[in-house]
Amino acid sequence: MHGKRTHPASDANSQFNIATDMSATVMLLTVGAVMVMLLILLWLYGAYNRMVDLEEETKNQWQNLEAQIDIKDQKIAMVEQHDLVQVGLESNIYEMIVDARKMFATAKSAGDRSSMGQASGMMDSLMPKVLGFAEDNPQLTSHNVLVEGLQQGVQAISKMGSEVEEYNQSAKNYNTFIRMFPAILVAKMMGFLPAEYFDELTREQVSQMFSRRADLGSFVESKRSDADVKTEVLKDEIQAIEAETELLEAKARLAALKESLEE
Repeated sequence: MHGKRTHPASDANSQFNIATDMSATVMLLTVGAVMVMLLILLWLYGAYNRMVDLEEETKNQWQNLEAQIDIKDQKIAMVEQHDLVQVGLESNIYEMIVDARKMFATAKSAGDRSSMGQASGMMDSLMPKVLGFAEDNPQLTSHNVLVEGLQQGVQAISKMGSEVEEYNQSAKNYNTFIRMFPAILVAKMMGFLPAEYFDELTREQVSQMFSRRADLGSFVESKRSDADVKTEVLKDEIQAIEAETELLEAKARLAALKESLEE
């Protein structure tokens, strides 16, 4: 018996087919890998641009919000310029204004948005009180300018509500996106940092911050100013004059009654 003989041409065709199949497979794998890489690059491009867009929106909202806080600071600074303590403004209110402006200046220079929010809340609690005092004292120097400026400060307070809401919503959208997987990988590689939220103090929190040392140990009770002392002295003198006037009127009525009886 003779074994099967393999034709050389058949072997060559088989090897060619195998090589062709391998080349096609490699090509398909290469094309697939390139497509996957392109998809990844496109996603990275889109994710990066989305982060930039959200970050810029947050920055713009912050600029709008910061502008309103600056207006409040400028307008409440007029209280220091006019030295209202000398004409009867309570010294503790004046000291709270000074503290609020110091906190705001320090926080702004440090870029501390949380502390800026606290300072803004303190201004909000003080501005209406000072405006009421200024309106009740028309004898003040540059009275109209002072009242108009404080009114603008109060208007800035009313605008703050929507500005704060819009900023915090922008910050939330941005912070949520950069924390999502796999976007967080891009955020870390590209150095995207979370945005701070802006939280204003409530009136109750402000009053607690300025309570006496006996309660919180944060602030010392304000000393009475010379204006406070003078006001109390004037009140005593007025009460004494009123008492003396009433006594004189009573004596006059008594003398008139005596004269009528004698007649």
